[in-house]
Amino acid sequence: MHATDPTVFVDGDFDGIDLGDGVTVASPSDDNGPSDAACVVVAAPDAEVCDGVPTVLYTDVPPDAVDRPGRFDAYVRRGDRAALESQVRWLLASGDDAGAGGDVERAAEPRNDREWDRLKRLYEGTTELIAAETVEELYERAIGLTEDILEFDNSSFFHHDDEGFYVVANNDDLVGTGPIAAEMGLLGETYRTKRSFLVDDVRDHPEADPNDPSYRSAVSVPAGDDGVFQAISNEVGAYDETDLALAELLVSYVSETRSRIESEAAVRQSREQTERLHRGATELAAATSLDELFERTVEITDDILEFDISYVGVVEDGDIVPTAISSDAPADGAERVPLDDGGIAAEVYLSGTTDITDDVRDHPEARPVKRMYRAVLSVPIGDVGVFQAAAFTPAAFDERDAELAELLMAHVAVTAERIHAESRLREERDRSTALFEHVSDAAVAYDVEGGALTVRDVNRGFQSAFGYDADDVVGSDLLGRIVPPEPEPVPEPGADETIPELLVATGESYRGEVRRRTDGGVREFILNVVPLSPGEERGAGYAIYTDITERKTRESELERQNERLEEFANIVSHDLRNPLSVARGNLDLARETGEESRFDTAERALEQMEELIDDLLSLARRGQLVDETERVDLGVVARQAWATTDTADAELVTCQSIVVDADEDRLAELLANLFRNAVEHGGRDVRVEVGGVDGGFYVEDDGPGIEPDRRDVVFEPGETTDNGGIGYGLAIVESIAEAHGWTAIVTSGTTGGARFEFRA
Repeated sequence: MHATDPTVFVDGDFDGIDLGDGVTVASPSDDNGPSDAACVVVAAPDAEVCDGVPTVLYTDVPPDAVDRPGRFDAYVRRGDRAALESQVRWLLASGDDAGAGGDVERAAEPRNDREWDRLKRLYEGTTELIAAETVEELYERAIGLTEDILEFDNSSFFHHDDEGFYVVANNDDLVGTGPIAAEMGLLGETYRTKRSFLVDDVRDHPEADPNDPSYRSAVSVPAGDDGVFQAISNEVGAYDETDLALAELLVSYVSETRSRIESEAAVRQSREQTERLHRGATELAAATSLDELFERTVEITDDILEFDISYVGVVEDGDIVPTAISSDAPADGAERVPLDDGGIAAEVYLSGTTDITDDVRDHPEARPVKRMYRAVLSVPIGDVGVFQAAAFTPAAFDERDAELAELLMAHVAVTAERIHAESRLREERDRSTALFEHVSDAAVAYDVEGGALTVRDVNRGFQSAFGYDADDVVGSDLLGRIVPPEPEPVPEPGADETIPELLVATGESYRGEVRRRTDGGVREFILNVVPLSPGEERGAGYAIYTDITERKTRESELERQNERLEEFANIVSHDLRNPLSVARGNLDLARETGEESRFDTAERALEQMEELIDDLLSLARRGQLVDETERVDLGVVARQAWATTDTADAELVTCQSIVVDADEDRLAELLANLFRNAVEHGGRDVRVEVGGVDGGFYVEDDGPGIEPDRRDVVFEPGETTDNGGIGYGLAIVESIAEAHGWTAIVTSGTTGGARFEFRA
């Protein structure tokens, strides 16, 4: 049957693979199983494999994660349909050659064990290719496979660019050779036609033109859209159809892996470029004049976006006036143009829409200053002006360039507006002083000289927010009064550590979050520093403080609440569902069978639910809160907690009298959960000891202890190794400890059991 109408069974939807005429693709059914197929394609790495039937694994699972990969005759990464079709056709062809009409048993006794061995070794060797992290490493490993598995002596990978072909991998130190003309011989023919060639004797091939007269036979395979693989031999007929098929398979693996590596590298490069652009955009905020801002803008576009020529034009009196241009640009690289006849730049400014012109010679409105300018990217800068980048080659810009330029120009527009605002503020200094008292936030007018800050005036908002009378503050050093004594967070390397209020001396503005000391304690503020008359070491300005302490507290509390809400949602949706399903299932079985033991199982499940709900309520209602703490005797509280806990035949030992500052009820709850945990995991006769350590106390038992690799997760809700446990006791323990300001750690006891230490 297979000789005339082979059937390929697939166990899923593989996007309709096309194996050509005369091959049937079907799914296994009750009437036809995998053993009836000429070839089988499976998606699951643990799928059963029929003896004597070639099987291809087509999956997303990496080869190194497949158990016993030798069970399969080939591996193809899911999504590479061309490689799948090629593998299946090769297996079918090999099966037809195996003998006697292509009988289904041919795989058990192949005509050529060496061919099958090479195929399987190639399949196993692809794990080395997939693990490559760079294209160079990929090609190096591929050449190794051509030597060790395909047994080719002279193999090369060629890459094509505008100048021709270059050798990018070779097993005879020829890397870098080139350029080789694209129209030359078999290499060029393979690249142009995207077809594979098997040449027994290059002297008989019309296109072959070897650069070494000793070359006789060759295998030539296209590698993606821009490459070719070749194996060369000095012997006539050195390669056969199997060599060609294996080479095609290897090249398909190399091409797919190269695409993945290049894609990941492009993503990394894009991410790094975006991060650099973000840092550069952040630096723009330090500009104090429009000229400085626009000069920095073209520096960033030249350095980070790597444009050939960058230019900023500002709109003044109906014209677009050149303000900044790349340092490498010619002196007359930009000129003043009127808005009503300013070409692409005017259109972009008036429409507020970015434009990409692939070639200015084809644009009816383009009026390039230099003929060498070909492609142009134009981005509006708000109401300020226009940014343009020019390239010396057509189609040099894409949407990605436009997006990054738009992102940067958005920062430029905001900073320009800020500079305008500061300029207007300085111009209106007198009016600002008159309005000083009407600012609702805390405001301070002050002078800076020689690094010292002297208060000239404070408004009523300052007196209300900080609690200091104006008479006590005016004329004094403000910083000594309001900067907290504790250090601010360590700044990033290279960051300016200057106190923001002092920046007015150099005419710099500032906006950011700070911590400042008030009469009622340290609070959080948004600080706006506005300079008025900058000098070298002196200046005047305003500091405006917006109190955000309550908002920050609410944000922190909301974040904690959201975390707890998510935690409880997960608990309710997962941990309650299991015992509820057990109870419901056993009740249904009790109704059907009348077995009373089912009621006992249901009751135990409901008891487990009740215990879980009690723990959930303990976490939900009291959370991390504690009532007022007092000095309590740890031993007394421990014995009280022991008496109220089901401890079976366990023994409690309190070593000495330890006094701790705690909420007695919550401390008893913490100890009871630890005692219960010790009995559950250490047995009914476990010995539990409570004693003191430097700065706190401990609870340890002589049970089996907790493995080191689990000690970081034992406090997580639902974490347990006891089939009967619910896993929230230790979560409650940690919650109570954190509410007291204690740090809870898990270690090993003196006898190898579990030891919990709590330190303030």
